Order: sequence, then structure tokens, then C-alpha cells
Amino acid sequence: MKIYLSLCLSTTLFATGVESLPSFQGFKGAVNTPNAEVYQEGEFEFLYSNQIDNLSSINSIDFREHTNQNNYFINMGMLPNLDLSFRYTNGNDKLTNKDFLEDRILSFKYQLPFVPKDLFQIAVGMQDVGGGASHVNSTYAVLSKNFKTIRTTVGYAKGDNQDALNGTFGSVEYQPFDWLNITGEYDTHDWNAAIKGNYLATIGQQKINLGLMAKSSTEDNDVYFALYANFPFNDKSKSLKINTKNIPSSISELKRYGLSNISYRIEKDILYFEYENTLYTYSDIDALGMVLGALSMSNKAKKIIVVSKKSNIKQLTTQINTKEYKEFLKTGKFKSNLLQFSGITTNKKLNESNSDRFKPTLTLKPAFVLVDGSEYASFDYTLAMQAELSMRLAKGTILSTRYNIPLAISDNFEEGKVFDYRNRNKTTAEIDQILLSQYFQIDLPYRWVNLLQVGQFDRKLTGGSFESTIGTLDGKHSLIFKASHLKDNMYKDMDRYYEEYRDEQLISYKYYSDALNSNIKLTAGEFLYGDSGAMVSLQRYFSDTTVRFDIAKMEHPYKGDHTVGRLSLSIPFGTTQKVKTKYLDIQGDYLTYNRRKTIVSSGEPSFAQPLHLKEVDNSFTLEKYYLNNNRFHPAYIKENYNRLRNVFLGE
Repeated sequence: MKIYLSLCLSTTLFATGVESLPSFQGFKGAVNTPNAEVYQEGEFEFLYSNQIDNLSSINSIDFREHTNQNNYFINMGMLPNLDLSFRYTNGNDKLTNKDFLEDRILSFKYQLPFVPKDLFQIAVGMQDVGGGASHVNSTYAVLSKNFKTIRTTVGYAKGDNQDALNGTFGSVEYQPFDWLNITGEYDTHDWNAAIKGNYLATIGQQKINLGLMAKSSTEDNDVYFALYANFPFNDKSKSLKINTKNIPSSISELKRYGLSNISYRIEKDILYFEYENTLYTYSDIDALGMVLGALSMSNKAKKIIVVSKKSNIKQLTTQINTKEYKEFLKTGKFKSNLLQFSGITTNKKLNESNSDRFKPTLTLKPAFVLVDGSEYASFDYTLAMQAELSMRLAKGTILSTRYNIPLAISDNFEEGKVFDYRNRNKTTAEIDQILLSQYFQIDLPYRWVNLLQVGQFDRKLTGGSFESTIGTLDGKHSLIFKASHLKDNMYKDMDRYYEEYRDEQLISYKYYSDALNSNIKLTAGEFLYGDSGAMVSLQRYFSDTTVRFDIAKMEHPYKGDHTVGRLSLSIPFGTTQKVKTKYLDIQGDYLTYNRRKTIVSSGEPSFAQPLHLKEVDNSFTLEKYYLNNNRFHPAYIKENYNRLRNVFLGE
């Protein structure tokens, strides 16, 4: 044992502080109690535990001996000092195999910002907000103080149910090494102890914290475990040292690099350059950063004016002073007037090269639908791989087709079962989408872009859709109108109401917040499946990962009034750059997880509902394609200026 301890001490760094690790209840904390720490902005975590909560009025030890329980968490830092935790729990009796628990839980914690961190931290929070079956509902206030490798916490909670936090609680966390945390607590019902181990891994440039936790208590001698993966996404990368390896150093190299529809001319010490991003998969800002960097470092023009295009339609005009931009690349110091944006230019037509016309792009995208904790089953799911082939036929004209390949489908998603309509009965591999998309822009002192789509939008769903976006040139304010008329040849009678046609009529106002690096959107009108009302959305960016939270008050002619909440998490699937070949480009797309919940009062049932808040959605909508997921505009680019520099430096 002495040899082993000596080896550990000689090969492992001592901890320099107490890490903020998850608890078995999802929030940052000890075992079952919170501390005053919160998830940082851009911090995402997936956690699983098998801890059995004591929800029985009989002896808790006997209750736990005959049951299983699974707890699934998504924890995130959504806003400054505010974190959210989404939990799904199901449990069953091992003897009868009957469910004793199914619950979807939303929790939040807010750390008070005005308290000096070197003094102590104070946070308030709520566990199990709303819902019909609030098993662990509790409101609490908590104070934590750090002493180098020790954190002490004390708090008070008011709970509504037997197993909820209810009374005074406290904990001590000790971290002797960077990878080890030892915790003890009193959770208002029981004394608990836990040991937590973590390991920092790196995949590409993404850091991932992997963790394993084990706990036991004085009342229940069983040992429970938890696993977690924590992703610290960062939307504002640190400045990097200049490194000119493998980056374009001239216009000719930019042509070979993979950009398309390139044209340029030099006139009176001004370089005019136009291009289209057909290289970077997820962010048009990466292509802009590569172009500005290469042009400023490779020519003697005093000014550079760059026009970005999409489907050969002009998106954005950016102007830089060559000398000032070179200084920015070398030092990372950003001046407010470094990037100047203007309206769409009307310069003389330039000769184009590297045209992408008639060159197909193959996009591979996972499609995932999950229904958890419904009245029909604990988990229902469908997983498919979609292969989408698209081609630009003319200016602003794209033809696309999608092939859907089912990989796994649970029973309730099969044909004729209760959830088959949620996936439009895609039980066999087939072409489920064929679209012709036409973009056109009206040159005005503000941005006005339109899109007309016709064809098959989904399996046996055909018709047309029109979108129009009018916005200020800085991208902060936008007015959006959408209208669709689709014939539904599959679900004429869906959930007891008869509709042969699906009509969508929506109007939205969108505002980009610099402080939150987010779009705030208000939408009103009629959605695709008959529900109408108003919705407020927050779309938050963390590099290429996007989190969106919607809250809506909806009315349906047959389903009544509902308050609906929805979380959407989109994570890049594939490499940041396309795989380019002579005849075909290949790219990935986002893996998107949606979690929607009908919010009801305590004690009321929350039934699985039709597709509330459903809109016409595909890879070529204005928001996704032309506006690059609502973020290719001056306000976002200035807020994320370091990305322009970092992509050029090859990092």
C-alpha cells in the first residue's frame, strides 16, 4: 500500500482548488444537496445515475431492495450565473416489473452575482419546477465557502414531498488530487458520502471531462453509481500565436483551397473580392476569417472589400484596412472600427472562377426522435441516417433530395402505433424529400431576402412554402414572415381531427443580444399541425453548438389550450470542413435533440400531445442556409471576432 501511495503522489498533481462537480440530483453539489456553484456559460453535461429515491411510505430499505431506477440528466449553463437541469427518471419493481415512477424534472439554480467570489458564494434554486407529478419539488437557498482544497456548504430548503429537500442541509467537499473528490453531507433526511473521480480527455480541439461517482448512506447500505460527460463549449476562443502553416497565402491559393464563385479586381488601391463558402461545414464566419486573413497578408492594397455570397447571391459586404487587420492578426487586439459592414454592393460584374454550379453536395445527417415518460411507455425512439444530395442549378436555385434510412425504431413508432405520426411512418428506407428552393434578394438600404420552396417536404407531404426576412444591416433586428400550404396524403385523420391540408402562417420579430450572444425571438400565428398562439424563443450560441429554449401558449381546436416548453440542442456531426473531391463534396450536419413538455399544474396529467410548435423545416430554409443558422450578420461577427483570427491561424 505504501508503494502504491508513493507512486500516486509522484505521478499525480495535488489539487490546487475544489472543482465544481455534479451531484446525484444533476445540479452542482455534494451528493443529493446543492452547493452555491453553477454550470458556466457553454458548459454542457450528460449524466446517468442508478440512485433510487425514497418515494415510498413504507420502510425505505425494503423499498429500495426490490426496485430499479434510472436517472438521465442534461445539465447546462444557459445564461450568466444561471444553470438548468433536465431530468427524466423511471423506476420499476423487480418482482412485478411494474413502473412505480416516471417523471420529467426541470430544475434551475441562480448564483447571486454581486457577492465577491473570494469571500463566499450564495445561490438560490428550485428542483422539479411545475409538472403533474412533482416527486422532489423543493425551493432552496445555499451558501458555500472555499478553503483551498475544501468547500463547505450550508443551506435551507422548503420541500413539498417526502423525499424532497426540506429543512437545513450541509456538506463538506475535499479534493486531495485534481482527479479525486471526497464528499460528505446531511440531506435533511440522511447522511451520505460519495467519492468522485474525473479525467480530462481531448478529442480534436474539444475538451471532455469524464467522471465516475459512487455514493452510499447510513440509512441505505447499497452503493449507487453515476457516470457523466462534461463538454465545456466556448464561443469566444482565446487569442492564438500566429502560425502560417497550411493556410492560403495568395488569391490563387484561395481558389485551390475550396472556396467557390470567386471573383476579384484591384482599383485605386482597393481590392474587391467576392466568394462563396463551399468549404466550411457549419460556420460562414470561418470562411470570412480565412479570406480576410489571406488577402490582408498577401497584397499591398490599402483597403479590402469582401463580398460573401450564398448560392451566388450576395450576403454581406465587409471592408477592412489592410495594415490594421495585419496588426490584429499578429496581436489579437480588436478595435471597434476594424470591421466595417455596408449594404450589398453594386460594383461592376467581375469574372467568376471556381463555380459550384452543377457540383453536387452529399450531406450525412443523423435523425433522432425521442418520447420519454409518456402514458404509453418509458422510452420511445426512432433513429435514422439521412443522406441528402443537393445541387445549385442557377443563381439562387437549389435542387435537393433526401434518402431516409431507418436504423432503430421502438414499438410505438411502428406503423399503426400511437407515435407513428411523429415520424410520418418512416419504417422503411425511401426518398422522403424532394425540394426546389429559389432564393431572391431585393436591393434596399436594409437586408430583404426571400425563399420559395416547392416539392415534397416529407413523406406524403407535398406543396409549397414561402419565407421572407427583412432586417437591419447590422443583423440586430429582423422581421420574418412564413406561409406554407401542404397536402397531407398520410394523416388526413390524425388525433381525432380531420385535415387534408396543413397551413402555416407565422410572423416573427427577432433581436440579437450582444451580451448574451443570442437571438431572442417572438413568434405568433398558426403552426403546421393546427395549433396557434404565441411563442418566445432564446437561441444561444456556443461556438458551433446551439441551444434553443421555447415557451409557448397554444390553442388547438380539438386539443384545447396548452402551455408548452421545448429544449433543442444541436451539436455538429462531422468535421468542420467538407471533404472535397473532383465530382462531389461530402459534409456532415447537426445532431439535434428536441425535448418538448406540456406544462401543467401539480397533480394534473401531462399527456403526449400532437406536434405542437411544428414548422416547415429543412436544410435550405432562410434561417438555416442563407442566414447560417441566424448568425451570419455584423453584430454576431463583431461579438465573435476572435474566430476570424483563429481560423486563419490554423487552430
